[in-house]
Amino acid sequence: MRLGKAGSSFVAAKTFAAMSAWLLWAGAIGVASVMVPFGSNVQLILMLLGLCPAVLLAEVQSKLLIPYIVFVWAVVPGVRRVYDWSQNSYDSVSPLSILPLLTTLTLLLPIAYNRFRLPRTLWLPGAMLGAALIYAFAIGYLRNGAMASLFDLANYLVPLLLICYAGARNPSGEERELWIISFVYIAIAASLYGIFQFLFVPPWDAFWMNNVEMFSNGRPFPLEIRVFSTLNAPEPAAMFFSAALCAMLAHKRWRGLLGWLGVAIVMLGLVITLVRAAWLTTLVALVVYYAFGSARVRWKAALGACVLGIALYAAIPHLPGGEQLLNRFRTMGDLRNDYSFNDRLQFVGRMIPVLLDNPQGFGLGSIGVGTKLENDGKIGEYGNFDNGAIAVLLTYGLAGGALFFAALGGLLWRLRIAIRMEAALSSRAKLGIAILLGAVAYLAFFNRFGGLGGFIVWLFVAAGIEEDRKAGGPAG
Repeated sequence: MRLGKAGSSFVAAKTFAAMSAWLLWAGAIGVASVMVPFGSNVQLILMLLGLCPAVLLAEVQSKLLIPYIVFVWAVVPGVRRVYDWSQNSYDSVSPLSILPLLTTLTLLLPIAYNRFRLPRTLWLPGAMLGAALIYAFAIGYLRNGAMASLFDLANYLVPLLLICYAGARNPSGEERELWIISFVYIAIAASLYGIFQFLFVPPWDAFWMNNVEMFSNGRPFPLEIRVFSTLNAPEPAAMFFSAALCAMLAHKRWRGLLGWLGVAIVMLGLVITLVRAAWLTTLVALVVYYAFGSARVRWKAALGACVLGIALYAAIPHLPGGEQLLNRFRTMGDLRNDYSFNDRLQFVGRMIPVLLDNPQGFGLGSIGVGTKLENDGKIGEYGNFDNGAIAVLLTYGLAGGALFFAALGGLLWRLRIAIRMEAALSSRAKLGIAILLGAVAYLAFFNRFGGLGGFIVWLFVAAGIEEDRKAGGPAG
């Protein structure tokens, strides 16, 4: 059967795109290999062991690719801690840290193998976000150096491949359901490890706490640790648990086989991170989700969540270290005497003049862990930043920040359109809106649109953005 000119052109373009994806991915592997110190064969083997399944799943366009990438994001920081402990050596900049980004890059292969079909309504938000990133990268490259700005760019840009992947393959509703339920199961497993960590503090976690420049993790002793589970800090762990909890409380089909027991496990995992901001933004996300539902559904879900919350609150004092956990949350009722709250207010007061004096922004690589790359492995001046909204504006500048937030508005509009469609798709779209608005609310504390936080947000947004056809998932 002969192909017409259009068909031949498409095959040629597809082949070129696939080859380009392979070359880009191979280049990333080459850069990662250069970063691995000579003789550190174990790290290289670990990276290859993590990457090979992703490459194979991407090549055959398996529906298990996204669940596997979620797994890598969740466990690699823990694997790195075990490796450092086994070598009795800590390096603040580890090649294993970029393994989640490299596995996510394998999404380029199925994107290249398919005709790109991103909904038209996403082109304008994509263009605005792209313009903001290009501007921030240019400023960051000149001001902060190549390594820091490139690392930050990758953390913002690579997770966005999830949106492109959903647009290129337009996977079935059943596959999108698999993304959510696998995320929930991984969160349950991570919460169980977090509970174990809280009670016993494994030696590899204690070793890391004694070496890392981070004083908000508590002390490396049982019942005195702020749990980070298999993630790399309490805040990322709380983000992960919070998103899973939102899904589990949003609809019973996302609770998995453990049902309400799984909800209780993730709730307890979130509690022992002691990240109160995650509870507030979880509440925001759930309110948003149920605002789209019927009154009956809202009341039923609210009643179930309240009963479980009251039971958990009553049980915590009887758990090891329970009083310490309750005291942490009781301070939310007395914000005037809450040290953390007042410290954040003072920080905002100090940063606003800095922002007004630098309306052009500091560019990518100026805020967060990327500052280590141009600072001999030590955290930079703005490495720890306690306000996400100001962090975005300082990174992108006032104009770039406006484009960034306008792009988020465009994504919300697209998800709002999807709510009018088939029931299962509608519930995923509502969850995408809820997670996205929860992340916006989280900007009062931290910026979660890059790295793991960005990966979580775009995963749920991608699950909710679908072409105008019947979804294949179960009815909502």
